[in-house]
Order: sequence, then C-alpha cells, then structure tokens
Amino acid sequence: SSRTTPRSGYGAFKPSTVAKPPKPTTPMWMYWFLAIPSIFDLTATALCMMGLQYVNVSIYQLLRGSGIIFVVLLKQYWLFHPLYKFQWVGVVYNVVSVCLVASTAVLSNSDENSKVSQAQAACGVLLILAGALVQAMQFVFEEKIMNLEESAAPPLLLIGMEGFWGTLLCLVVVYPLSAALPGDDWNGAYEDP
Repeated sequence: SSRTTPRSGYGAFKPSTVAKPPKPTTPMWMYWFLAIPSIFDLTATALCMMGLQYVNVSIYQLLRGSGIIFVVLLKQYWLFHPLYKFQWVGVVYNVVSVCLVASTAVLSNSDENSKVSQAQAACGVLLILAGALVQAMQFVFEEKIMNLEESAAPPLLLIGMEGFWGTLLCLVVVYPLSAALPGDDWNGAYEDP
C-alpha cells in the first residue's frame, strides 16, 4: 500500500518534547506602577472638565483632537518612533484645524452679550489642550509599559489595573477633596458625593 504507518523508533510520531517557554509573570511592583496611567487619566479629565466650563461642547470635542498631535510628538521624541512624511502632513492638518477651532472659541466670545469673556475662553482652550497633552502622555506611557522587555504588562492587565487605581483614587482622594472644598453643592461643598 502507498500508506505507511510509522513504527516505533525512527520516524515514529511522538509528542513534542520541546518545552514551551513559560509565560512571563508580572512582577508585583508593576501592579503599583500601573497607578501612573490612572493619575494621568484623572489629571487629563480634570483639566478638560475645567476647560469645558468656558467653551462650547463642540469646541471641546474638536480640541480633544489635539491629542493626536501630542501623541505623535511624544512618540517621535520620547519613544523614538519616526514618522513618514505623509504622516507629518496629517499632523500639520491637525495643527491647522486645532488653531482654527481655538481661535473660533476665543473670537466668538468677543461680543458684549457673551457670558464668557475672551480671556476665560482662552483659558478654557488652554486647559483643554493641557488635558489633551496629559492624555497623550498617558497613551505613550502605556505603550512603553506594554513593550518593556523584562516585565511587559499585558494590555488587559494594564486596562484592568487602570480601572482599579482610578476607582481607588476617586474614592480616597478626589471625592474627599471635592467634599472638603467650599462650593455651591449640597452642604456647601464643591461636590458632595
């Protein structure tokens, strides 16, 4: 017959004896280290929400697009991931767009009937841009953590720990702080949880 069955010995089918490399374990310090992206995220959210008080929501959303610019710059000069020329063309388009949107936000508040002054609108734009910069720092930091050679954090662990630390920081730091600050909310607090 044309079919041959391997005999024991040479040519026999054997289960693979090649040892699979063990899955790398995440060191304990990495779980603590993953609090840093949560701090970036909370800071970015706080800056953007402060800026949102002085600009329209549509302006806010368009200014958040500046995060692309900041991510590209950080990846280029911190992670040393060079971009192609056509990608730089896209970044230039984003810069022009952000400048147009920011100037629209500031100049649209020049009339006397506006509730927000030009200075407040400019402050709002700067706060949102600062929030986008901090968010970009978070993204680049996360990419760096996921690519560490000796102790890379898997993406699901990174996201899960970011949620864990974000929740913990909100409960232990943000809510008590906002309840202690004076404001217009219930019981005279800035924000009463």
